[in-house]
Amino acid sequence: MPVDDIDAEFWFELAPLSAPYTPVLASTDVERAFGCHAARPLGRGAFGETWHVSGTPLVATGEAAAKVIYREGYPAARLTRETEGLQRTSSEHVVRLLTAGLVPLAGKERAVLVFEYVEGGDVAAAISAGSWPTHEQVHAFGIGVLRGLVALHETNTAHRDIKPENIALRGGDWSRPVLLDLGLSKQLDVDALTTYPQLLGTLPFMAPEQIRGEEARKAADVWALGCVLHLLLTQKHPFFGPRNERVPRAQALTIVAAGAPPLPEGVPEPLRGVATRLLSPEAHARGSAARALSMPRED
Repeated sequence: MPVDDIDAEFWFELAPLSAPYTPVLASTDVERAFGCHAARPLGRGAFGETWHVSGTPLVATGEAAAKVIYREGYPAARLTRETEGLQRTSSEHVVRLLTAGLVPLAGKERAVLVFEYVEGGDVAAAISAGSWPTHEQVHAFGIGVLRGLVALHETNTAHRDIKPENIALRGGDWSRPVLLDLGLSKQLDVDALTTYPQLLGTLPFMAPEQIRGEEARKAADVWALGCVLHLLLTQKHPFFGPRNERVPRAQALTIVAAGAPPLPEGVPEPLRGVATRLLSPEAHARGSAARALSMPRED
C-alpha cells in the first residue's frame, strides 16, 4: 500500500536528543508498585516509560530499569512473545531481562518489563554533552553494537528501534555499548501480532521499508546502526537536520531513498565501507550484522 494511502496527513516530529519530559506516572506510585525506596524516570517511548528503581525486592541486586507499558489491557500474548525472545538472547551488549509480568500501578494493572540497570548513560546524553567519540572509539562502538545485534538476530528477534537514546555506554565506555529499550522487539519466527502497514520506530533511524509501513526485519536494525555510526562520525544526521523540524512522511521517504552523503575523507577503512553499506536504501544490499562484524580491521 502506498504511503499516502496509509495516512496522507501524518507528520513526523523530530524530537531533540535527550529532551526533558514530564513523566505520566508519579514516583510515589512506582515506588509503591515495586516496593522500592526510590524511583526516578529514565525516559519515555511510544509504548511506555522507563524508571530506575532502587531497593526493589523483585531483583537480587535491588536495582533495575523497569519499563511500564502505558496501554491498559496490554496483550498477554505480546508480553510473552517479547519475554521469550529476550530470554533467548545472551550478550553483554544486549540489556538483560530480569523479569516480566503484570503489576498493579496507580489503580491499574500494567504490563512491566524489568531489565538490568546499565550505569554510564546513553549515546544521546553523551553527544548532547559534547562528548563525541574518536574514529577508534566509533570503530569499537560499532563492533559492540554489531555483536549485540548478532546475538539478538540469532534468536530470530529484531530490535526495531535502535537510536542514540536506546544504546547505553556501560561505565561510559564507547567500547561497551548495550542495546536498550526492547519494547518494540519482535520475534520473527512466530505469528505476527502487528497488522501492516503500520509505523513502528523513530523516524530519523527508520529504514525506508519502515517508513513505507512495511514490517521491520533484521535489515532495519542494521540501517539504524548505520545512521548512528554516520551521526557519530560526522556530528550530524545523514538525512535530517535539527530534530525540532517537522517532516511529512512522503518527503522523509524521498530523502532516505536518495542515499546518505559520503563520509569525510579521514574516516578509515573498513569502518567507512561498513557504515556506508549499512545505509543502502535496498534492504538486501545492507547485508547482515554478522557480515558487517566479519569485516577485517585495517590498521
